[in-house]
Amino acid sequence: MADANRAPARSKRDISSERVLGVAAHLFREHGYDATSVRQIAEAADMKAGSLYYHYASKEVLLEAVMNRAISALTESVRTVLSQVDASASFQQRIEAAIMAHLTALQKYGDYIIASRQSVAALPPKGRAEHQRLRREYSHLWRRLFEKAKAAGEIRDDIDVVAIEMFILGALNWTSEWLDPKKKPQTYLSAVLAQFVTSGLQPSMPARATRRTI
Repeated sequence: MADANRAPARSKRDISSERVLGVAAHLFREHGYDATSVRQIAEAADMKAGSLYYHYASKEVLLEAVMNRAISALTESVRTVLSQVDASASFQQRIEAAIMAHLTALQKYGDYIIASRQSVAALPPKGRAEHQRLRREYSHLWRRLFEKAKAAGEIRDDIDVVAIEMFILGALNWTSEWLDPKKKPQTYLSAVLAQFVTSGLQPSMPARATRRTI
């Protein structure tokens, strides 16, 4: 009897498509989109250039697939983690979980995400519109996180949610340039960043002494 929980077997075409996508993401990241040819991608994927077009109709289509995989991986990672956080969790716990999920996806899909960041201007208008839609979908996950905290009185009600969301996502994406998980584990960094977001950099202020009246 077949196992109902077993993932369906992947076809050779799917496996080849994934290999091409991974190779393209790596080459786009290392050399840039414009400097990477279809022939180079095909050679690195161990196939003929004509065979590559069987999987992706053009280099532009391949770039779209790389970029959409990048943002979809981030969205799925953060959405899954937030859905698993206990309803009674504090804002700091929720933001820490979201940061950790973003960093985890960044490590796993680093070639895709960095190539995406470097190559967004190369997308044709139609592909750019779809990619921007996916990016908005991801941004809204974070925006709702802050809006929920604001509604619950967990953060200041005068906070510009959009500005904070953009600041955090920009900062997290640039960890790809300096973060070494072997020196600073992602769990450590996510805790530090979550504490920064919720408490800032100022030391805790002692309670003010009650002023005596004469």
